Amino acid sequence: MALYVNYSFIKKISREWRWGIVAIYTLAIYAFLPFGPRFWRFVLGQWGHSINYLGLFLVCVLGAYFLLYLIFQKQVKKISVYFAFFLISISCLAILKYMCSTGPERFHLLMYGILGCIIFWALKLDVKNKRVYFYTTLLVFLLGTVDELIQGLLPMLGLLRQRLLSSHLERGDGGVLRQTYTPLYPLFLKGNYKRLKFPNIKIK
Repeated sequence: MALYVNYSFIKKISREWRWGIVAIYTLAIYAFLPFGPRFWRFVLGQWGHSINYLGLFLVCVLGAYFLLYLIFQKQVKKISVYFAFFLISISCLAILKYMCSTGPERFHLLMYGILGCIIFWALKLDVKNKRVYFYTTLLVFLLGTVDELIQGLLPMLGLLRQRLLSSHLERGDGGVLRQTYTPLYPLFLKGNYKRLKFPNIKIK
């Protein structure tokens, strides 16, 4: 007996909603980037380095699900389809093993894999032939490139903010700003809280 799950409600979603979901998901990825390092430090502190394997586990679970979907629901008979599936699976595992050595990198691959599926789902309404795979790959590549550009700019923005703060403090622009942030000046410039000098407070 074939395993059947009714996905008809997914097919009824309009084009506007599909691209809206793509946009919201992509913006969510971009918005999370500044908080990624802090989030992973928290996660590592709670669960240790075992969390690094969670992304690999989730990718394997998704792969097993798609294989069961091909066998039981789609009931695919062509050997070439399964050959392509296993080739893609081996490629993903190789990337996870040799190119994504940490938890954040593995989750990055997982998130963009989900993004690729959503874009493919949105494009299917307008692109009916095999070009949909090319367009999906191209869009994921472009969005990933923007992601990498944002990650490259974030340290520069942090340095710019640091320099602006230090210039205000050195010129003494704004008494309130000076009085508020002068004790934190070494923290912003050197990242060393032990050198802060607060009255009547001893930092061990």
